[in-house]
Amino acid sequence: MSNGPFYQGGCSCGAVSLMATGTPLGTVNCDCEDCRKADGSATALMFWPEVAVQFATGLDELERQHASHGGDQYRCRHCEEWVLTVHEQACIMELPAEVLPEVTEPVVDGTALLVRLGHRRGKPAVN
Repeated sequence: MSNGPFYQGGCSCGAVSLMATGTPLGTVNCDCEDCRKADGSATALMFWPEVAVQFATGLDELERQHASHGGDQYRCRHCEEWVLTVHEQACIMELPAEVLPEVTEPVVDGTALLVRLGHRRGKPAVN
């Protein structure tokens, strides 16, 4: 993990807890099919470098499924809350904002990451 701010969070039932350090690569509200499944509205997402996220407890409590937009999505087997999606080739972890509610600092808009990770169709943004 890197130096910098430190955040703790996890699923709503407490079976899974994780930590993240540093600053997210970006945040965005996504309304793709997977992200709308929980309550029908867009989901606030945070994108973290894979090395910045570690599990404190509950790694064995996660069930894996392939996300329709790519990556492997992990849910708590007890409360069925979506905890994260791993995009292994990009070395990025995508976490719903409610998993790490302590994150309040402004971060870069992650809209281009949605395209690169398959949430949106089209060409990746070029900076």
